[in-house]
Amino acid sequence: MAVKLVHEALSIDLEFRRRFSREISVLGEVEGACVARVLGSDPGTERPWLATEYIAGPTLEQHMRVEEPLAGDALYGLAAGLAEALVAMHAAGVVHRDLKPSNVILSSEGPRLIDFGIAKVLDGTAMTHTGTLIGSPGWISPEEYGEGPSGTPADVYGWAMLVLFAVTGEAPYGTGRPEVLAYRVREETPETGAVPEEMRELVGRALAKNPAERPTADEVLAAVAEVWRGRVGEREDSTADVTSLIQHTWVLSRHEMSDWPEVAGPTVAKAVSPVTPPSTLSGTGSVTVVAKRSGPSWVHAYIATAAAVTLIAVTAIIAVAATSSSSERSTAVAARATPTRTTAAPTAIPVPSASTSSPAPKASKKPKKASRFKGKVVSLKGIKMTLPNGWRLLRIGSDYACVESPNSQGASGPWELACRPDSMAIDLRSGADDWPGQSIDSEFGFMVGQDMPCLTGGSVTRDPGSSYDDISGSGEYGLYFGIDPYNSILTRSSLARMADSRKAAYREWLVRCDANAEYTMKIWHLPQSKISFYVLSARPEDAGGYRQIIASTNLAGYKRAAPL
Repeated sequence: MAVKLVHEALSIDLEFRRRFSREISVLGEVEGACVARVLGSDPGTERPWLATEYIAGPTLEQHMRVEEPLAGDALYGLAAGLAEALVAMHAAGVVHRDLKPSNVILSSEGPRLIDFGIAKVLDGTAMTHTGTLIGSPGWISPEEYGEGPSGTPADVYGWAMLVLFAVTGEAPYGTGRPEVLAYRVREETPETGAVPEEMRELVGRALAKNPAERPTADEVLAAVAEVWRGRVGEREDSTADVTSLIQHTWVLSRHEMSDWPEVAGPTVAKAVSPVTPPSTLSGTGSVTVVAKRSGPSWVHAYIATAAAVTLIAVTAIIAVAATSSSSERSTAVAARATPTRTTAAPTAIPVPSASTSSPAPKASKKPKKASRFKGKVVSLKGIKMTLPNGWRLLRIGSDYACVESPNSQGASGPWELACRPDSMAIDLRSGADDWPGQSIDSEFGFMVGQDMPCLTGGSVTRDPGSSYDDISGSGEYGLYFGIDPYNSILTRSSLARMADSRKAAYREWLVRCDANAEYTMKIWHLPQSKISFYVLSARPEDAGGYRQIIASTNLAGYKRAAPL
């Protein structure tokens, strides 16, 4: 479990203790699949505390630092899970009031909302002093900056902010001083273009400046569930609730999972450091994981502290008394300890300096900051990127190159593609509105030419039922399976940040074939610089390598790069 200790300054405030006691009794009634449960509390002890369920996994904030923005089932699972958590809290009469990426855990079983540090019950009592601005700058709803009341609409606003952060990887109002963020929140409206079209209108309404214009948490949950069921209708029961959908579709990378802390043996009063991110109640101390209290432990702690202070004081008195006699005997003691010396004069501990005979260390330059990318740095016409170990860059022409991983072995058959279908192509000849295919935002943005082959597995697929007698009209292309453009779908639409702070438009399609097969196509497009990175048939095992290449790309040395 994770235990929050109230700050000592507040523990002597009787009014705070009454509010704390009343509120935690309400928090214990919150029952939701996506909420960290309240396991216990003690408002009457010397240091009141609140214990919540321990949730293993990275926070949404930690995930976005190393992974791509969420999309597909992961995004809908996050949106539905947070909405479910808010419905459960609001049904119990509780408003969270501090929805932000660090308060969302991406556990192996789905998203979980944590930290009720500044939650309040709907009648207005709260675990903070009246008149205090609470919450995190940039994540607070507009009404919380004003004099009006803040209730459940503030949480719905926070839900929309988290969804927007999940699809872009950036705080909707950016960063800056608290007063700057306050102005943006009250006067500006975040851009929602990266949100999937099916959810864009819902997110826009939830971000309304007027709380009365926002949907309720129940309406948000119902809307997300309806859209999500429509997307997975072919795979899941159309009547399944969101918790079932999360259980069946939620996938978290193993490297993101936090291991449970190892316990050497039973503990009674020993405190250990928590694994969950540090957070506090408003005005509380640091988070600590402790064993369950047995008996008047605060009395024992008081006695032990008093004894320790007394022992330290006695030791200090003895040390002072011994100082004078110790100084008188120091010379004799030094002489007896070092009989080979001819003098009892004290000698200083040698310290290396410029005047010693040993060579002084040369002043070193400030070490360069280690790159977070491992591999080989390569350059294409001034565009620098870091390839993962084992990957290679093949220059096909002055404005075209292929990046192959150790897994790249695909074949393109009669299409004679410049790069293998399962390698990353870099095209410096793209247009402002299109990559080598159509516009990436068009209905058939994945199409490259009219007769596009099925590239499942990274290669063209031969149709065993075809023969040269049947391909008089299409030539050798007729010997291979094609794609089904009308059943292919866009599964991800977001932005990908590069090393020089540029943002590439990222699109990911699930391309379905005539032969009951499918594969994934990835495109990163820089319309102003007219550059495209794309993988016609992406291998799942190379996904991390693709992300590293894009994240490490720097166009500072490219002459035709658009200005930042």
